[in-house]
Amino acid sequence: MKETYVNCLRKLREFRKSLNFQNDIKRGKLYFAWLKDKTEKIINEKDENYIYKNIVKHTLPNYRIDKYNYERLNIQLRNIIDKNYIWKNNNYVFNNIAISKKDTMLLVKKILLKRGNVVWIDFGFNIGNEFGGMHPAIILKNFDSEIFVLPISSKKPKEYIKLEQDYNDEKITFEECEEKKSKITEVIQIDNIYRFKNMTRWANITRMKKVSILRLNFDGTIGKVDGKYLNTINEKIRTEFFE
Repeated sequence: MKETYVNCLRKLREFRKSLNFQNDIKRGKLYFAWLKDKTEKIINEKDENYIYKNIVKHTLPNYRIDKYNYERLNIQLRNIIDKNYIWKNNNYVFNNIAISKKDTMLLVKKILLKRGNVVWIDFGFNIGNEFGGMHPAIILKNFDSEIFVLPISSKKPKEYIKLEQDYNDEKITFEECEEKKSKITEVIQIDNIYRFKNMTRWANITRMKKVSILRLNFDGTIGKVDGKYLNTINEKIRTEFFE
């Protein structure tokens, strides 16, 4: 263990000395920030109450439940909300830091981190063309301590950029441009995410992955996508992987 630790420190010093250019220095800072964050996550894995404590401290107070969604819940979930929330400004607002772990994790499973919700996830330090950094992601399935997600990016896909350039150059019509976009099976355009800034985003289904809830930004906004996008994701998965 000691030898491995010493070798790791030696490699880190060598890496730091190799950062000679501005882009290298910027990337190096991102790497060391990721390394610090990764180390903290490994340490926190030993704390079985880490997720519970952060959900209570950050996530529940930031998430409001409106009357419409409250009325769609089952009796068990309504009772939990009645015990731990107050009615304020036309929303149910969290009001009990002594909420039990069992009730907290049930709210996480059925309300906060359910399918179709959008959360901020730290995907880590990327290498090459890998997807990395802090990004929103659509939850496709909740596995309790892990979630299966589809990362979302605000960066327009290069396939779309090329098609739009062809349209601007009058090589194709607008209708042809939109039709060709619809046939790009791995890319999904998301025009709006409820509770998020109103802007167009994109998702690539080849980047779906299962991540630990430890990667969740507990203090981040939790949004939601319209059901039509979930249907589109299902269709694109079928087309891209099973046809």
